[in-house]
Amino acid sequence: MAAKVKKTIAIFLAAVCLLASVTVFAPMRAEAAQDQINGHSLIAENNNYALYMNEEYLSIIVLDKATGAYMESAVSYDDGKNNATWSAAMRSALLLTVIYGITDTQQADLINDEVTKDITYTDNGFSAKVYWTKYKFGMTLEVTLTEDGVIASVPDESIVEDGEDYFIGTISVYPYLGHTYLDEKEGYMFIPDGNGALIYLEDKEGRFRSGFTSMIYGDDPGFARQSASNLWQDHNIINDANKVMAPVFGMAHTSEGIAYLAVVEKGAERASIIANPNGANVDYNRIYARFTERVVFTQYNGNNSSSAYQTAESGRSHSDLQVHWIFLAGDEANYCGMANAYRSYLLERGELVPSADNSYNTRVDFLGSDRESWVVGTSAVVMTTTDDIREIYDDLKKEGVTDLFSVYKGWQKGGLYNLPISSYKADSKIGGTGDLTSLMEEAENAGIKFYLYNDALRLNPVESSSVFNVVKQINRRRFSESTYKDVYEEFLYLIPSRTGTLLGQFVNSYTKKGVNNLALAGITNTLYSNYYDNVFYSRHNTAEEYDKIFGQIAGQTDLVMEQPFAYLWKYADAFLDMPLYTSNYMYEDESVPFMSIVLKGVMPVYSEYVNFEANKQEFFLKMVETGTFPSFYITKESSSDLVNTNSSDIYSSQYDVYRETMIAYAKELAEINAKVEGAYIVGHEIRENNVTVVTYGNGVKIYLNYGSSAAQADGYTIEGMSIKVVE
Repeated sequence: MAAKVKKTIAIFLAAVCLLASVTVFAPMRAEAAQDQINGHSLIAENNNYALYMNEEYLSIIVLDKATGAYMESAVSYDDGKNNATWSAAMRSALLLTVIYGITDTQQADLINDEVTKDITYTDNGFSAKVYWTKYKFGMTLEVTLTEDGVIASVPDESIVEDGEDYFIGTISVYPYLGHTYLDEKEGYMFIPDGNGALIYLEDKEGRFRSGFTSMIYGDDPGFARQSASNLWQDHNIINDANKVMAPVFGMAHTSEGIAYLAVVEKGAERASIIANPNGANVDYNRIYARFTERVVFTQYNGNNSSSAYQTAESGRSHSDLQVHWIFLAGDEANYCGMANAYRSYLLERGELVPSADNSYNTRVDFLGSDRESWVVGTSAVVMTTTDDIREIYDDLKKEGVTDLFSVYKGWQKGGLYNLPISSYKADSKIGGTGDLTSLMEEAENAGIKFYLYNDALRLNPVESSSVFNVVKQINRRRFSESTYKDVYEEFLYLIPSRTGTLLGQFVNSYTKKGVNNLALAGITNTLYSNYYDNVFYSRHNTAEEYDKIFGQIAGQTDLVMEQPFAYLWKYADAFLDMPLYTSNYMYEDESVPFMSIVLKGVMPVYSEYVNFEANKQEFFLKMVETGTFPSFYITKESSSDLVNTNSSDIYSSQYDVYRETMIAYAKELAEINAKVEGAYIVGHEIRENNVTVVTYGNGVKIYLNYGSSAAQADGYTIEGMSIKVVE
């Protein structure tokens, strides 16, 4: 196929994402579907979709009956460039990594291997019991056509391993569903990096050797390598990539008006999202979830780092595996339609609960105190006392800024990094417990939302002697998190049961004082495997324990969370530190506000700190575009006082420096948000003239010009680097 001229952003994104409602698209009933498509036979249909299947590959085709558009899981056009291994991968419904010889791996599929299949057809799909005779393992694949798409699952109880030489490493289900060849179709893949990103379905001309691979809910500290060292071992020279906060991905064929949002419904804790553009091994664009059953890791002999060897988990992970592809059509067949479909999906299942208050607030967080090294031990570095906070509030009030939201960090006895916190005891140097309680009561009476910060994950081994209930990796080594700082060089992670105990003690002592606003961090966006008391606990176990903890805490407190993973959203009253950008991988073509579209109007969402953004004007536009509220990290004293503390990376925080910016932001953003409060974002369009148009469900449109000169849009003139709100 001849290469086409490279498409512009406008070609991919010109179709406006306007939704009449937030429910999943349901087209009118069409005539009965045809019997065959590309070697696949019709096996099930409903009002909206038809499902086709090929028995040899167990591959499927999903047809939108209203439009005639469809997506295939098996490659029907082969350019002849691929070897037998890749050809099989591109057609097989199940694609496995097999571990043998301790750590060697190879591919298992339904084409190149000797496989027995026992297929049973159901009213809405099929169930196929599959067994690899050489490897002596098998599983059951269940596929069900639904009113909104298709669900594929592998029940955990169906997975069998009968041999002693070959074991299952990973399982991918329909890895090529929705694939395209080079630039044969216009559209993109959606990946959940940061707020959201797109990879265009254009000819990448072989520029990329790989694509996006990221574990859902972040990497697993239980398997992290800690022995590596280099010249820069004492300095963190690499910015961390964004964690995948939600178990979703998507594919859109915009030229054909069909798309899907895929939700990993079961097994997400040990799954990764894989998105490879064409040129990465083969000339096909594909995106899918890969479930990990076993991990190959480094095992050490005692404390001898030089005596180590590679091995694999002796037992496999235990969880059902399930992916739900929600199909979209017409004006909804794009990333905005995906976001709206995900919001509806979560709301309908109770996995997202609307907050009672979505009103605008400026987030002004405070740092109380940290510690610096002294002749013996450490000494306090006091940055913002309770009286300082009162003065700042009074000053803002005089300027008309009263809609405030604050998180107080470093309030506890011993300062910010005296962890864990087990009781409500404020540091006397910031005002003491009694005065902090009085401040919170005063704030509440003034309508200010004031929260105490608690990192419930970490333990500081310098300040705490309780190091027995901490996370050990699968190799039985204690996990430590390097800080790349001089005062406290490492932190340990608490196991879930210990977290639950300490957090429960803190909440009980806290709420007895008549206050219950709590900002949680650490456990909100970290999942790990853990070896404890001769028992291995997987990330599935950790997520289950955390879910119980949050269920109890949410019943006692008003709870806000720092970058929470999606399985905890139902407990959150507000989302803190929403990333407005992506990790900027070189294969990403466009940043889109997927997460913000999902959550705007459901709960208040606050940005990462404005302090540390280089281009504050662009960041302001991003906050307006995403409906995100601004966040500032403030101290009364100069941030230069922190140079010898673990907070040395806070290079600019003094209130006097940010006072005018905070006042200006509060006035302008409050006025804009008053026009869209409680409304969902139902449309998002990126135009080729640097203009972005955001449409709310109440009819309000916001035009944003990211260019330096004025631009026209829908008859309006938007000045450079500015916004225009049209009701």
